[in-house]
Amino acid sequence: MAEQASKDAAAKQRIIKHMNNDHADSLSIYLQHYSKLSASSARGATMTDISLSAMTIQITDGTTHTIPLKPPMSSFADARIRSVEMDREARSALDVSHIKLTTYLPPRKPEHVIVFALCSIAYINFATKHLMVPGTLFYDKVLPWWPGGQEGYLKTVGRVFWPMMAIHFTEAFLLDRLRLRKYGVQRGSSLWWKWIVSVFIEGWGSWKRIDAEVERKTKEAEKAQH
Repeated sequence: MAEQASKDAAAKQRIIKHMNNDHADSLSIYLQHYSKLSASSARGATMTDISLSAMTIQITDGTTHTIPLKPPMSSFADARIRSVEMDREARSALDVSHIKLTTYLPPRKPEHVIVFALCSIAYINFATKHLMVPGTLFYDKVLPWWPGGQEGYLKTVGRVFWPMMAIHFTEAFLLDRLRLRKYGVQRGSSLWWKWIVSVFIEGWGSWKRIDAEVERKTKEAEKAQH
C-alpha cells in the first residue's frame, strides 16, 4: 500500500504541474462553468490539489474552489481523459472555442483600408468641426467645392457622425461578446483594446479579419490531427 500511495502522490504532482504549465486556460474555463465564476475572477487560476473525486483550484485572491469529479475516477490514469471531457463540456456550455486569437490584424485589403480611412476622416472632421469657420483656409478655399458648400458640409458631418457612432458602438459591444470572449481575448488586455478601437473606427472589417484568422487556425488544427 505504501508503494501505491507513493505512486499516487507522484501522479498527482505530475497532473498538477501539467495542468498549471500547459492548461491554465482550461482551469479558468472549469471555474467559469462548474463554479460559475466570471471570466475576470477565474483569470490566473492554478490547480493546488486533485483526488479521485475532486480537483481544487485557487484564484488570484487566494480563494480555493473545489470541483467534484462525477463519477469519481478509478485511478489517476483517468485524469487526462476526464480533463479533456470536462474542458469540452465547459467550453460548449460557455461557447468558448479552443481556437485562440493571439494577435491584432490591421487592415490590409484595399476595401478594409479604404473604409478605415474614410471612417477615421469622419471622426476627425467631427472633432474639428468647430474649427471650420470663416477666415480659415479649409472653410474659405476647400469647402466651397463640397456639394451644398460650407453649410452642406457641416450638415453632412453631423448627420453621418452620430449614426456611425451608434452603429460602431453596437459592433464593438457585439465583437466583445461574440468574438473576442469566444476566442480567448481577455477583456481589458492590450489585444482586446486594439480590436475594440479598430472595430469602433471601421466596423465590419474587424469582424471579417477575425473570422478569416479563426478559419485559418481551424484548418491548421484539423491538418495537424491527420
